[in-house]
Amino acid sequence: MKVFLITGTSRGLGQAIAEQLMAPDHLLLCISRNRNEDRLAQSDNVRHIPFDLNETDRIESLMQTVFDCLDQSKLEGIYLINNAGVVAPLSNVGSGDPGAIAANIHINLLAPVLLASLFIRHTKEMRIDKRIINISSGSAQNLLPGMSVYSASKAGLDVFTRSVGIEQGEGPGAVKIASVWPGMVDTALQQEARTRDSGQFAAAELFHKAKESGMLTSPERMAGKVIQLLFGEMEQGSVVDLFG
Repeated sequence: MKVFLITGTSRGLGQAIAEQLMAPDHLLLCISRNRNEDRLAQSDNVRHIPFDLNETDRIESLMQTVFDCLDQSKLEGIYLINNAGVVAPLSNVGSGDPGAIAANIHINLLAPVLLASLFIRHTKEMRIDKRIINISSGSAQNLLPGMSVYSASKAGLDVFTRSVGIEQGEGPGAVKIASVWPGMVDTALQQEARTRDSGQFAAAELFHKAKESGMLTSPERMAGKVIQLLFGEMEQGSVVDLFG
């Protein structure tokens, strides 16, 4: 059996990834604040784990519980997809709410770092296929006013991915890791960006034009690309632009 730990599965790209990974020999552990009843009804091999990734002090306990419940003798592969993310605050950093700034860093950067660290620790002795995909963003490189915190968190995630790739190397017990830029996907985060008041977020019009001109990719199409990378020849520590 292959086991998938996926964060942020209640909507958007995370939901599409989970739906496309459902199979009789796959166990999906969906970590999100909200429960998707439709998806859970489709398979006995999908389990929802209610969790707020902003509560980073509880992540160690979460991962201990997850691995305590797994029958390692039946595992042939285990995979972590760090998909959950927030874009707020969409404003110049001097106008940003301190709580929103902290939540952005916690959910976009600190939580994936902790989850990856604990995933590597718990799977250290497993000689099976072990992989981590971090859903990042081209905003790590393409900078816009009002997105400084989001861009910084995603850039940090990319550097973390590259560094862990160097640490893990190519040995028999190595965990493969890659960071992914999915590009402009038609999700709630995109909607939040394009509907933001332009007086607070100057780049809102750019996101609105991208939607109107048909530049956005569907979550389903991008989920297929992410899964293809997950099971394919994934270069250790790479940052992959799937949109380009």
